[in-house]
Amino acid sequence: MKLTTVLCNYNTRDVLARALESLLATQGDLADEVIVVDNASRDGSADMVRQRFPAVRVIESGANRWFSGGNNLGLRAAGGEYALILNPDTIIPPGALATLVAHLDAHPAVGAVTPRMTFADGTLQRTCSRFPGYGDALLSYTLLGVLFPRWRERRRRAMWYEGWERDSTRAVEVAPGSCLMARRAILAQIGYFDERLRLFFTDDDLCRQIVGTGAAIHFVAAATIIHDEHASLSQVPRLTQRVYWADLLTYTRKYHGRAAAWLLAALLIPTRAAMAVKRGLYARRGHLDHTQLPTTGN
Repeated sequence: MKLTTVLCNYNTRDVLARALESLLATQGDLADEVIVVDNASRDGSADMVRQRFPAVRVIESGANRWFSGGNNLGLRAAGGEYALILNPDTIIPPGALATLVAHLDAHPAVGAVTPRMTFADGTLQRTCSRFPGYGDALLSYTLLGVLFPRWRERRRRAMWYEGWERDSTRAVEVAPGSCLMARRAILAQIGYFDERLRLFFTDDDLCRQIVGTGAAIHFVAAATIIHDEHASLSQVPRLTQRVYWADLLTYTRKYHGRAAAWLLAALLIPTRAAMAVKRGLYARRGHLDHTQLPTTGN
């Protein structure tokens, strides 16, 4: 079997159905096996998949195991040579998966690939970045970024490959976990996703591990998919923010040490307080604001 596609779902029944329709329409393009991991959705997602898409394998996690844990269930059950980690809020045009598979077949030193992504209106998503350093975290999430705005913007431009219009194939450091095709043997070698990171910085971490094996990660400009971001995050904005900060500190502790994480946590206090005030103002106006989180990268 050449390819297994894994979709981790949480209460996104309708967009999941749309993704599966587009995915199964490309089965002649190598979509050999499709696995949906349902993280204890309450909207009937699992039953919908069984009724409408009998060829799709459904794994029910029994609890919300978040992005990392849910995807790991699917990846460990996968049988394909390659595994595609795919968000439910995506649409896969014909030929996109075949293009990614062909790139991996032709480049044995490449461990993972990701396509060009657009919004539904065709607007380009500037995915892929460099690995964030500790200084990037300080400048992005604390008042240091306010004190040193030019440094922050210079680092941000470098992080996002300034000058690259996503119109050419190239090696990148971090590819988005919303659509990442990797050699399954490499994923098994690195132990799949680190489940201490539940929802955020999962792609940064996974890509660090892939590159650590000596394999490259490529952005493949010839393949394009449509991605409507944050389909499930919008349901629980306050919880999403708590998980975001916890994952940021876990990621910092893993790569920069406990002392660095403690310092970042202390410097985050004003940022988190300001965001709480802003959230309260939105709540009084009757809005659910799920757009307050800083940019995570991918």
